[in-house]
Amino acid sequence: MADPVNPYRIKYGQRDGEIKFGHLTYDRQIDACLIRNFMNWKHYIELCRTGDESRKDGTIIRAPGSCQIKAGDNVGKGIPGVFVEAVSGDLILRAPSGKVRIEGLDIELNAIGATNETGNINLSANEKVILNAGQMVDISAIVAIKIASDKTVDVIGKTVLNLYGGMIDAADAAATSKTSKGSKSGPWDNEVREKVQ
Repeated sequence: MADPVNPYRIKYGQRDGEIKFGHLTYDRQIDACLIRNFMNWKHYIELCRTGDESRKDGTIIRAPGSCQIKAGDNVGKGIPGVFVEAVSGDLILRAPSGKVRIEGLDIELNAIGATNETGNINLSANEKVILNAGQMVDISAIVAIKIASDKTVDVIGKTVLNLYGGMIDAADAAATSKTSKGSKSGPWDNEVREKVQ
């Protein structure tokens, strides 16, 4: 493939930095505009005109130091100080060698899905998921709530523990039918439990 040609390229700059229009990149693409720090080649803002699907008409901001955004000094009530929207595709926040922190007076996570396969919030950790509230943790669902562990589940009420249910079934591994009103599905033995699992 022949190298792209842009006869309308123009550059302004001096020893500290430069700005280029119609810049030809090292991988044979065209930038509509490039702002670069001459003292550090990793410090630039690139407005891409050509490239693959993830690059064309995109903006690349590269900074070897901290990249900071601070705004909203004069906005009124109900107006976002900073607004970030991905019109299509995903929004990814990634810190492979650090923490991702979200701080605010209140934090709201809201998933709005159009089908039964969307509208989910997934929390996954290879060690622990810790919920710690100064007053109360309130968990509710319309259909079901499931708590399971391969080893131990502790339910502790240091002052009062309340369990309510229209019907409560309780059984251990050796039980055949130890329930408050009898099992609705027959004896609870190891064979039945293995089939259910």
